Amino acid sequence: MELVERDAALLTFERQLAAARLGGGHVLLVSGEAGIGKTTLLKAFAERRGDAALWWGACDSLETPHPLAPLHDIARGTDAAFRALLQPGQARAELFEAVLTTLQRSRQPVLAVFEDVHWADDATLDLLKFLGRRIDRVPCLLVLSWRDDEVSAAHPLRRLLGELSSSLVTRLALEPLSPAAVARLASAAMRSASGLHALTRGNPLFVSELLRHGADGVPHGVQDLVLARFARLGAEAQAVVRLASTVPTRIEGALIEALLAPPAAVLDECLNCGLLNAADDSYFFRHELVRVAIEASLSPPVARALHADVLRALERPGHAAVSLARRVHHAVRAGDARAVARLAPEAAAQALQRGAHAEAAAHYRTALEHGEPGDAVGDWLAACARECRLTNRLDDAIAAHGQLSDWHRTHPDPRREAVNLSGLALAQVLALRNAEADAASLRAIAMLEALPPGPELARAYRVEAQLRMLNRDCEAAVAWAGKAITLAERFGEREILAEAVGTLGTATLFLDYDAGCAHLQRALGLALADGLHGLAANTHSNLGSGSGEVWRLREAQEHLKAAIAFSQQHEIDFYRQYSVAWLALCELHLGQWDDAREHALDIVAQAASPSTSRVMALAALGRLQARRGEPEAAATLAAALELALASGTLQRVAPVRCARAEAAWLRGDMAGVVAEARSALAQAQAHRHPWFSGELAQWLRRAGVPVDVPAACAEPHALLMRGQWRAAADAWAAIGAPFEQALALSEGDDAARLEALAMLDDLGAQAAADPLRKSLRVAGVRGIPRGARASTQTNPHQLTDREREVLELLCGGLRNSEIAERLCRSVRTVDHHVAASFAKLGVNTRAEAIAVAERTGIAPKNR
Repeated sequence: MELVERDAALLTFERQLAAARLGGGHVLLVSGEAGIGKTTLLKAFAERRGDAALWWGACDSLETPHPLAPLHDIARGTDAAFRALLQPGQARAELFEAVLTTLQRSRQPVLAVFEDVHWADDATLDLLKFLGRRIDRVPCLLVLSWRDDEVSAAHPLRRLLGELSSSLVTRLALEPLSPAAVARLASAAMRSASGLHALTRGNPLFVSELLRHGADGVPHGVQDLVLARFARLGAEAQAVVRLASTVPTRIEGALIEALLAPPAAVLDECLNCGLLNAADDSYFFRHELVRVAIEASLSPPVARALHADVLRALERPGHAAVSLARRVHHAVRAGDARAVARLAPEAAAQALQRGAHAEAAAHYRTALEHGEPGDAVGDWLAACARECRLTNRLDDAIAAHGQLSDWHRTHPDPRREAVNLSGLALAQVLALRNAEADAASLRAIAMLEALPPGPELARAYRVEAQLRMLNRDCEAAVAWAGKAITLAERFGEREILAEAVGTLGTATLFLDYDAGCAHLQRALGLALADGLHGLAANTHSNLGSGSGEVWRLREAQEHLKAAIAFSQQHEIDFYRQYSVAWLALCELHLGQWDDAREHALDIVAQAASPSTSRVMALAALGRLQARRGEPEAAATLAAALELALASGTLQRVAPVRCARAEAAWLRGDMAGVVAEARSALAQAQAHRHPWFSGELAQWLRRAGVPVDVPAACAEPHALLMRGQWRAAADAWAAIGAPFEQALALSEGDDAARLEALAMLDDLGAQAAADPLRKSLRVAGVRGIPRGARASTQTNPHQLTDREREVLELLCGGLRNSEIAERLCRSVRTVDHHVAASFAKLGVNTRAEAIAVAERTGIAPKNR
């Protein structure tokens, strides 16, 4: 493991050892909890000692400590003159004088390390006091290490520390690693840093053990350390620690008192052993891993009994403030299925009142897995499926719908079965399983139309309207939405009404933008008035993504930011991720390429399973990579196409085909351009989609294929296809799309082509700029820019603006977490930029990156 965040300690060591070389000895006190890395740091000291001699001894945790054990270790490793005086019966004063004389006569400075002095015997403590009070007379750096979590106020070591002269002592209290350092170590080990710092509290031993062995269970190294300390406790103290281990986070003092009533001395023993801390009349473990290690050591009967005791105590009056989630935890661990069935759904409902959809989904899953089966299982499955869909756990949502279908076989109810099919269709379409979604939706409608009309039929019509809208069958979607609205109003179903109005608005947006936005705003008002968070997030997202698809980019950006903020607030991950993916697409078109890259990468990392969010993020990222001439574009767009083809819908296929046609054009593959554009053009024209039809026809024209202007064609594309390049460029400028504006100008006269080249250079669109520059040179045009933007003339490694900004802050000494805070970005995003910068610079460490940045002028020296 790399030694991180110990630079200050190493610098202090080097300074004090340098002073010792001049004859001015010093005592360096290194303290910290078990696993904090004291030994690792001491070994680093030893490696940096240069010409200094090394004395190394350690104290042991023995029932009866071996007298002067560290001095025996030193004698075995050196030719010390005092070795003969270590025999039994020798006078201690004579031995101590001999040790001091050996140090005084040493021809080289001595690094003397006494490790784990919290276990030192009295004779060793006396030796250290003797040397410590005379250390300034010898060329020696005396380093003592100990565990501060095992040294109570009455510990003998405290006396020694108090009797050393403060002018001869420097203290190094080792702190846990920061979240940024833990993330760095995880990255080096090619593991996820998610939750790692919270679990380990930055303890280096715990971090290294988890990275080495994985996060499943407690690593043996951690468990051995914890249980060894636990074993030294008395029986009553062990009982307290066992009880505390059953309560995540912290256990109330009142609960310990109610169940065990331990004497104060027992609680003091628990605190002094270094396992527990206390604050605000509660007790907690120093690290979650410590708690888990103790809990894992409990036998199943003992664990169940303790959890049952805690649950009974929490059910008594006086514990109303304890959360339902906490009670569910104890009910599950106690194996009390009846209590789980009672508490978990109630906890889920409470979570929904707070807008905590992820927590609600977890409680419903708990009820299903551990609760006593009953008539409410159907309700739990339906609610679980809904919450999993909102939180982007689409596979879990589809599985829950499948379980509900099985449940209906023994609990037949045609209306509820049909509602489940409609919900299944929604989950399937979001998971790009469109054909299955269509089949499920039509089955639901057929079942309900055979029964008297009711709210369930209104919901089924609404779902079918959404499926048609997502397929961009907009006229059909409007018709289905109208039928849903009529029934919803008839039966007073406000939620279904709001959903149907939202679907109507999204479908209408592609036919009449202003009318569609008006319907969507009405749907948003209905959703917010009734606290329908999922629907409100969906409506915000549809306003943003729909506006982006018809190239109302600035409006789209505002709606998408609102969708992201609302979805984050209410833990609705699906619409947050989808909105971020579409924000990346809009930023790409608006020329905000660094931001587009950040947002696309974030979603590609988060949405690992097939989903609409992932395909749109890949489309944005791949198109950006192609424009910048990055070789990764081909793989990114291949992954996007695989997902898009699974859906088979114009909404997914056309953006990817357009991106792949552009990428083929940029690399000069005209046959590839034709193949990509033709594969989707007929579908776009059949749906009369002006933007997809126009762009795909445009790529065919650029590849040299004669093509008519489509009947439904967006104005900028139609203008350019008619040869009106200046009007087309102006239209793209009005939209705010600089890359498309530059491509239009590149078809004009020499002055326009030079203007286009400047715009492409400014964007960093190397793949489009290079061939245009070459053609201008061939044509003999003068005044052609050299190619590098002003911002990249001192940037030979072709860093993006954001990568350069991150690198400058890194050169200023900021950690990744601090850079993220400064730039208002996630730590993961900053990690992406740091990794990309390192790759482009050809370095592996921060120090190497800083050296290259200063040498090439990317960042000024001595920041």
